Amino acid sequence: MSKTDPKDADRKQCRGDVPSGNARTARSRPGGGDGVGHTPTDGLGSSHTAMPAWQSTSSTGYSASHASRGRFYALLSGWVVVLGVAVAAGFTHGTAGSSAPLVQQDNAFCVTDDSVPANQLQPLDGFPEVPLLAQPGNHLPHSFRACRRNCLQGAEVLLPAARILAGGERPLRVLHIGDSHVAGQSFPQAVRAELTRCLGEAQSPDEGSGVWFSYVGKNGATASTFTNGTYYEAFADKEPDLILLSLGTNEAHGMGYREDQHERQLSAFLEGLGRACPSAVVVLTTPPGDYLTTHYVNYRKMGRSKRRTKQVHSAKRPNPMSGRCARFLASYARDHAMACWDLYEICGGDEAAQRNWVSAHYMRPDRVHFEPKGYRLQGTLLAEALVRALSGGTTAGQQE
Repeated sequence: MSKTDPKDADRKQCRGDVPSGNARTARSRPGGGDGVGHTPTDGLGSSHTAMPAWQSTSSTGYSASHASRGRFYALLSGWVVVLGVAVAAGFTHGTAGSSAPLVQQDNAFCVTDDSVPANQLQPLDGFPEVPLLAQPGNHLPHSFRACRRNCLQGAEVLLPAARILAGGERPLRVLHIGDSHVAGQSFPQAVRAELTRCLGEAQSPDEGSGVWFSYVGKNGATASTFTNGTYYEAFADKEPDLILLSLGTNEAHGMGYREDQHERQLSAFLEGLGRACPSAVVVLTTPPGDYLTTHYVNYRKMGRSKRRTKQVHSAKRPNPMSGRCARFLASYARDHAMACWDLYEICGGDEAAQRNWVSAHYMRPDRVHFEPKGYRLQGTLLAEALVRALSGGTTAGQQE
């Protein structure tokens, strides 16, 4: 019989390879001893605690993924701090140049009227003093880029309307005509609210002072839509002193827009409107801008079948014809001695008009019509420009 080395027996017993009389006792006690208080040794002076056969001997180490994850979170935290500092610095820079307070309205910061430089407005001689119940503000959103001053072009033609307000013998009768933007009611009602807030509201079209407001709108309307006797009679019955004409979106909605065709339609309508309402002053407004939808068709094979499936994708892009229509209306107003409120240029022009409305969440998903808060903002801006022109005879200065 071969002799067994005591050292090998001790090592096997510590590893659990061979049974031992004290193995059960060693596994059942936390200290791992032999039941008498002794601890097994390997003969070299170092102690070993017996480990159960079912216990895993693997240990968790620090892997490279932990370090990568830590660096990622550190980098992300740094960028968040940098972004916060940049936003705070931009907000401070945008408001430090003006002493006008900022107010929150419809999720957009607005600058009050105190920030409008006097050299951007030209007072007109001969305008009477119109009593105001409240001063007009300037609700042009601070978040809009590349904006112009909210003023009328050719405000001198509003002199007859200003005289009616200054006299106070009867109210100023205002008629707003337009397409679906006006038919939706939010736009003209906002104009009415701001006009009556600043100038007062009359209780009837013939008695009192202030403003008597009415509007007519039709979905999908163009200038040629209203060139019939029925509409002319309805306009004449209202006997307006001031007519706000908000058309152009439907004329320019498409790549086939032509200025010469638009001019013929607008001239025909204004000629009939002049006969129906000979004493009325007309103010043209330009469209705010919209988007065109482009559809892309693709045919793809699905699976092993030879049959191809039709897939249609769509994308929206700013309508370039909106700018052409706005420039035509502004030019037409200058050539025919009419007043014009150029909403397209005021809110950013070709550079940013449509994107300003979308980024501020004022447009609906169809990118043609606007949310109620968008129409309320447009109506308020139009009324503010009208009140400035009627009360002080101010008009937009020449843009260089």
